Amino acid sequence: MKKTLSLLILLIAISACKNKEADSSAMENENLGIYEAVFIDVKNTEIPGDIDKNVPMEKTLLKDINLNDSKKFWGDKNDFGMFAMGSIEFPESGTYYFKLHSAGKITFKLDNKDLVKNVQIHDQVTDEGSTYLDKGFAIFEYEYYPAYKNPYLVLEWSKDGENFEVVPASAFNNLDSFSIANWDGTGSTLEENETSDNTLSEEEIKNGWKLLFDGETTNGWHTYNKPGQIGRKWVAKDGMFVFEGRNRFEFYVAGRKIELGPTNKVADGGEDIISDKAYENFELSLEWKVSEAGNNGIFYTVQEDTIYNEVWKTSPEMQVIDNAKHKDGLIYKHRAGDLYDLIASEPIRVKNQGEWNHVRVVKNQGKMEHWLNGSKVVSYDVNSPEWKNMIAKSKFKDLENFATAGPGHIAFQDHDNLVYYKNIKIRVIE
Repeated sequence: MKKTLSLLILLIAISACKNKEADSSAMENENLGIYEAVFIDVKNTEIPGDIDKNVPMEKTLLKDINLNDSKKFWGDKNDFGMFAMGSIEFPESGTYYFKLHSAGKITFKLDNKDLVKNVQIHDQVTDEGSTYLDKGFAIFEYEYYPAYKNPYLVLEWSKDGENFEVVPASAFNNLDSFSIANWDGTGSTLEENETSDNTLSEEEIKNGWKLLFDGETTNGWHTYNKPGQIGRKWVAKDGMFVFEGRNRFEFYVAGRKIELGPTNKVADGGEDIISDKAYENFELSLEWKVSEAGNNGIFYTVQEDTIYNEVWKTSPEMQVIDNAKHKDGLIYKHRAGDLYDLIASEPIRVKNQGEWNHVRVVKNQGKMEHWLNGSKVVSYDVNSPEWKNMIAKSKFKDLENFATAGPGHIAFQDHDNLVYYKNIKIRVIE
């Protein structure tokens, strides 16, 4: 009897322990985070002005954006910067309206568009923004700096701009399913260049090709809106046209590099550059490779006008990017070969970071094509109603001279990162 009783007590104890473990596990799962945030102990520095590279950082997972309990933030520290990335699922396509309640300095982005940007350190206020979104997931980013304010963040959404509700935790997700594999080189139709870099074959000369880069100088290019000038960060080096990039404060969120710090592109010899000549109907050919987590862009209908300060405001962009490490590699229509923010490239033809990619851009009577490593990956017609409808829903809708069918300059972008180009040549289509 004593043995039976002892065994019964032991079984009850084991069962209790298992139940306790199950409760603990359930609690852990209930509190398990969805998206990743990095907290930086800024120690009275300004973000993003002068962060010490050795400053303490801490990564954590958070369930949703709505952090109205200060205990959910980084302990008792208020003087921190928080940088976070994740995704939000939108149940249907259309225009969404947002209200963001915050205390501190805040930037909130969806698919790399600023929805809310309040750069003043403030007490609790409400900022608003709106954008068109396709059904499905959008990538969000937060930059938040409370600066001794009691930390507070709540995000609300609405479909009609009048009836708002807090975005539920169920709408948030992580970034596991947003990476894509680079091209492995199979099924290649790309012909190898049989001539030396930055030269033309007899056949190319016969067919009307002209070099836009001689391999030794930056002749034929100038800083946007500054004819006869080119920034010192754009150099001809070892047969390559190089943008040397700039050093900034760097760290990683969810495996993607984040870069902060002040930039003065004019003072440090950067800025976008364009071809001296404008072209209307043409075939452009070149090769590019980019540094780890690097980003750049190829533009081909640029209008030079002092009412614009950057080339993207007049021209579509063929994206140049390291899909695997740059944060935009998570965003549909922001990957290598894409017509940036408008049309995703198909199939995926970008090579691994550090390898050369061959590009062709064809523009003929308003019809455009992107070719990447031997495959046509994007095509569109700026004269079509489909194009006009797409632009009307985009961030480019108010840009009057965007994507003109007439003559435009070729351009490369100053996007802070190291990038290389070579074999840049063009053939005018008569």
